[in-house]
Amino acid sequence: MFTLATLKTGGGLVAAMRLDQTYWPVAACARAAKIDGLGGDTFGLFAAWSSTFPRLKRLARTIAAGGVKPALGVPAKRARLDTPLRYPRKIFCVGANYADHLAEMNASSIKKVPGIAPFFFMKPPSSVLSGPGDKLRIPRGCNNLDWEAEVVVVFGKGGKNIAPDKALGHIAGYSMGVDFTARDLFADPGSFFKYNFVLGKCQDGLSPVGPEVVPAAFVDGEDYPFSLAVNGLTKQTSSTRHMIYTLAEQIAGVSAAVTIEPGDLMFTGSPAGVGLPRGEHLRPGDKVSVTGQAIGSMEVLMVGPG
Repeated sequence: MFTLATLKTGGGLVAAMRLDQTYWPVAACARAAKIDGLGGDTFGLFAAWSSTFPRLKRLARTIAAGGVKPALGVPAKRARLDTPLRYPRKIFCVGANYADHLAEMNASSIKKVPGIAPFFFMKPPSSVLSGPGDKLRIPRGCNNLDWEAEVVVVFGKGGKNIAPDKALGHIAGYSMGVDFTARDLFADPGSFFKYNFVLGKCQDGLSPVGPEVVPAAFVDGEDYPFSLAVNGLTKQTSSTRHMIYTLAEQIAGVSAAVTIEPGDLMFTGSPAGVGLPRGEHLRPGDKVSVTGQAIGSMEVLMVGPG
């Protein structure tokens, strides 16, 4: 098994494959192994997933067999990671997708309606993303910033009106994300629309994704365990098997409205354990970490407004 990541290097961002505790730059290692069709950025890998995944598996076997010089590898303790896909075309976000979270938010009246697609919204990909080790600014005017851990789908195949029974075949892999929510900017009872998704959920940098992507072939996406901690204290722990809408239903619903493209991301909803029901919120200096099966943990640091 291997995972995919984006390394920060002196020459820019580089796609890398992690085997055990070493990151191997994909393009350089592919050249050394004489494997064509593997470029140097992760978006390109996912954009052509049907052809790159078999080549990546071949590369992993070659590296494991000693067919690539060890000098090309970067030990994990020295690696600096960026978010795996810095510039996806779109970021979809499915909401209200765990019954225990709805219960803690006093919203249990919201029910799944057969034949009705799940609720979703979108985030601007060029500005909301951040990654491992980043410092995230609490927005100006926000006094109640909350956390929401979510499994993130990475698409390797696009489509429109995707049938549920074909949907899982469109997934290239999984990562972890945090949908940080400015609660006091999100809810606006005095306005006509009541909720402001841009101010509440689309602020710059407040959608970290990472640390890596595990290919869908290596894990069970329909029972994928994950957790979130604040300052080392676990706040959320769950599995995708508890989702109200399955991955297939989410993909079918989203693609009925908006065309999915390879390299797009989809946040799949958050379980119970957010701060609001407990009267908790984030402050400058807090460390938030999210952990997913096979990909390890990503930690970010909250800082005050700039």
